[in-house]
Amino acid sequence: MWFSLKKIFSAVSRVFTSEHTVDALRNTLSVIMPIVFFYKIGWPTTGIGVGIGALMICMTDLPGNRSDKFRAAWISVLIFTIIAMLTAWSTISPMLMIVVVVFVTFLLTMGAVMGQRMAGIGLMGIILATFTIGLKPKDPLLYGNYIFWGGVWYYLISLLQISVFPYRSLRRAIKQTEEQTAALLRLRAKGYNPKISLSGFNQRNMRLHLKLANSHELIRQLLLSDRKAIQQLNLKTAVFLEKSINLIDLYEQVSAVHYDYPYLRRQFESTGVLPFIQQSIELLATSLVKPQHQLTITQWEDLRKALAYKVEILEESKKNLLRQILANIDEIYALITSIHQPQAYLDQSTERYRDFLTLTPVQAKSFKSHFSLRSPIFRFALRLSALSLVAMLLITWLTKEHYSYWLLLTMVIVSRPSYGQTIKRNAERVVGTALGLLIGWSLSQYVATPVQLLVSVFGLFGFFAFNRIIYSLSAVCITVAVILCLNVYDGNLWKLVSDRAVFTILGVLLCLGATFVFPIWNAPRLSHLMTEVVKANLLYFQAVVKLKPNDPNTIHQTRLARKLSHQQLSALSEAVYAAQKEPLKRKLNWSLIKRIQLFSYQFNVLTAAFAGLQKQGGGNFSAADIFEVERNLQQSLANIKQIELTEATDLPIWEDKPMQLVEVSGYLAALSANAVKQSQYL
Repeated sequence: MWFSLKKIFSAVSRVFTSEHTVDALRNTLSVIMPIVFFYKIGWPTTGIGVGIGALMICMTDLPGNRSDKFRAAWISVLIFTIIAMLTAWSTISPMLMIVVVVFVTFLLTMGAVMGQRMAGIGLMGIILATFTIGLKPKDPLLYGNYIFWGGVWYYLISLLQISVFPYRSLRRAIKQTEEQTAALLRLRAKGYNPKISLSGFNQRNMRLHLKLANSHELIRQLLLSDRKAIQQLNLKTAVFLEKSINLIDLYEQVSAVHYDYPYLRRQFESTGVLPFIQQSIELLATSLVKPQHQLTITQWEDLRKALAYKVEILEESKKNLLRQILANIDEIYALITSIHQPQAYLDQSTERYRDFLTLTPVQAKSFKSHFSLRSPIFRFALRLSALSLVAMLLITWLTKEHYSYWLLLTMVIVSRPSYGQTIKRNAERVVGTALGLLIGWSLSQYVATPVQLLVSVFGLFGFFAFNRIIYSLSAVCITVAVILCLNVYDGNLWKLVSDRAVFTILGVLLCLGATFVFPIWNAPRLSHLMTEVVKANLLYFQAVVKLKPNDPNTIHQTRLARKLSHQQLSALSEAVYAAQKEPLKRKLNWSLIKRIQLFSYQFNVLTAAFAGLQKQGGGNFSAADIFEVERNLQQSLANIKQIELTEATDLPIWEDKPMQLVEVSGYLAALSANAVKQSQYL
């Protein structure tokens, strides 16, 4: 309970101290202004139609650059207008309405093949169709016209904003990445404090790495997907490009801040070195988010001198270890300085940076390949279509229930591909709706109508502000706004509250049942994802072996291999997290899965440290060691493909020795070979 309250308080604080406030205010005004204007001139129906158009389309406005926004604008307006007219026309016949809604649901859900933005447009298109069957407009063309102008009105505001502040989303993404990197540095600093337990350390570490990988992916999309901006590079774009590259290099160096904390604690136990290292890393985290803090700079210089002195007086084995850590810390400091004091120059060969983009397949052949039960998107489209069919049959049967469309609306909003995500969203929807109904009922009894309308506006603002941060708060806000608005407009408060409660609960129950009809389990994917991680780590290691100091080509290839490795580790982490919440979780050998995940992650971190040495010309890996690492990873690849993750196996013990690439890759090979041998024996 306390954790939940802290989480809610943190979310509220972030909203009112971040650019989410500006976005929420923009969205709220774009919905309210046309409604108020048309009500004032005596055209309430027009106001509601245009307001719904603006409400639906503003939820598709994800972070993006100018080209993203312009593309999303015309696609959204076109799709929404067609969906509005088609669904409104279908209400002339119950059977036709059912067919159209089910078809629209399937088609728009399959749009996720073309990426996150199209998935968002598809989801809101389905919600627009749901609103339409609830409104039952008599004139489809006129209704489509309202939706069209609502979309145009919203995107005029959004495109004006992105034209005036073209780097707004990118600035926000960079700031968020800096904060997450600082959080990772602070966590790493705790590893040097012997008084702090290391229990759960690796899990927290990997969660932060997952967030950072996603943040870097967003930066790449925002910065590199605008081909024109990259080809015609100006000084400001060059500054952001350099900051982004330095942030990614910083991510690599932070990953390489020493990883074997039990060994380090034993080595430096009585030397007085550990507090200096911890304080240095904490100061680096502070300087990343507060670059002008003069006290931080002064303290850093003092600690740097103290560590340099320790290097001189320690015995040789400890001296070399501390020297490596100090070199890593110096590199982090240099990168942080470069991030805050970029020396950008106009590079004419910027097109190569587009290699880092994760392109979305839009070819007809790629789209067709997803029409298979093996595709999670296809299975989810079938599930949502089946839910919409059941909902539409019930809605048709309950024709006298004016708010029966809330049933389909609930299903569309709470359904998620992952079982764990669906459970979480359903719980948040039920709790948020219950609290919202209680607040809405109380306000409707004790405050005047003008105050109810004002609270509705604030509820709409809260819905926009919290929708992507903490959904339960968003559900509270939108429920309050809906109950108060409809109470003023339509009356019959008890009917409103009871329908909202009944259709929310029924929708949640049907949604939970549907997860077993067309299931999307992550457990069967784990073996494949683990092999992809090992394969990507092997490619990353091979790229680092070829890395040469000040060689742009090998540095570029290493960064590409590093990106692929991080993406595969993130995909595995997400799948492991999701699989732990699925009904099949009890059948899996979690000790084996987590051990492979952990040591794959450790290998990635060690490779990052190796890359840092290679850039400085200090990599001293012998040809025999390189051959040994590659052979171990190849054996791991072959073995993991044969592992039965449902079989219990004894895990080999990691000996008390420092972690190195040869040892970690050897342990992975031994671990996977042992699992295969025992599963064959069983």
